[in-house]
Amino acid sequence: MISGTIRPGRNTGTKTDKIKVLHVVGKMHPGGIETLLMNLYRNTDRDRYEYHFAVQTEEDAFYDDEIRALGGTIVRQPHPQKGLRRFRAAFENNVRRYGPYDAVHSHIFGFSGYVLKLAENLGIPVRISHSHNTHDSRRTSLARKIYRAYMRRLILRHSTAMLGCSRAACQSLFGTDCWRDGRVRVFPNAIQLSPYESLPAKREELRRRLGAEDPTAPLFGHIGRFSEQKNHAFLIEAFAAFAAKRPDARLVLVGDGPLRASIERTVQERGLAKQVSFLGLRKDVPEILGALDGFVLPSLYEGLGIVLIEAQAAGVPCLVSDRVPEEADLKLGMVDKLPLEAPAERWAEGMSKLAAAASPDWAAVRDALIRHEYDITGSVRRLERVYAGGSFD
Repeated sequence: MISGTIRPGRNTGTKTDKIKVLHVVGKMHPGGIETLLMNLYRNTDRDRYEYHFAVQTEEDAFYDDEIRALGGTIVRQPHPQKGLRRFRAAFENNVRRYGPYDAVHSHIFGFSGYVLKLAENLGIPVRISHSHNTHDSRRTSLARKIYRAYMRRLILRHSTAMLGCSRAACQSLFGTDCWRDGRVRVFPNAIQLSPYESLPAKREELRRRLGAEDPTAPLFGHIGRFSEQKNHAFLIEAFAAFAAKRPDARLVLVGDGPLRASIERTVQERGLAKQVSFLGLRKDVPEILGALDGFVLPSLYEGLGIVLIEAQAAGVPCLVSDRVPEEADLKLGMVDKLPLEAPAERWAEGMSKLAAAASPDWAAVRDALIRHEYDITGSVRRLERVYAGGSFD
């Protein structure tokens, strides 16, 4: 099943010079992968490059309408858990019908190995495996170990390029000795800088939008999917310890996911319903960040944490777990780390420091973002060269 704007491929006889790229993802809902892809797509030369998104769901997703508005295509196929043969048949049919593709860019961690094997068999010349995390979120068992080892072999055999959002993300998927392989590159999760430049001047207005009328009341935030990885339960525990001393404090939570209802119950049980707001999925993330006094991310693991880049771009000091890769720190004094094992009271102390921290000026932040390759403009140009059959260098 295909939806969206379909442009004829070169095998139809219609003349076109566009380079067609198939991104393989789970679902285009907000998250680190999807945020990066939309940042890339919005800034790609769409007169020269055409993006299709192969999703493993029949459900409509948050970014689907924007993808279509930009001229992209949503290609639907069944989730592999519904049967490998069904997935393979649908994937091959979609490629043959709506290709030929110049590149396939797979973002689904280990299963990328199988996708890229199919892609090579179908003659797609550029095949990219992209690691966005340091863990596949599955419990380790003998069967899972065998699966991971097999998929890694397929990735190494069938990829023409292997990217990761951090060194840890690369090593997790491609192996600890992956740096001997010239196909491996760290590809930072870049953002568009312009939405963040004017935020400091609008801070009071942005706080009022969130109902934070008192300029002295601490306002903290978290943006992330309600899943085990993001550790919301501990975040609520830490905020409760802070709010016991500062009853005027507030916490806003942006996102959705399977654990949201559970966290909402926890907030109610702790008597924090008036202090914790659930904002759901939002498109105004820069503006929300611009209102905060601090951003808290106690993740169990992260490939990078693109939201930390966004928070620092907004000038917001961050308190994060020691599982967040070093590459997410712009080295501007805005990121403090604490061990996951530290008690909630210690995290509450860290939140107190966030609320009192000063932010660097925009010029320093912008220079750091560019220096660390978090400016989307340069990232897009590098990736376009790869899609066209060239190299990153």
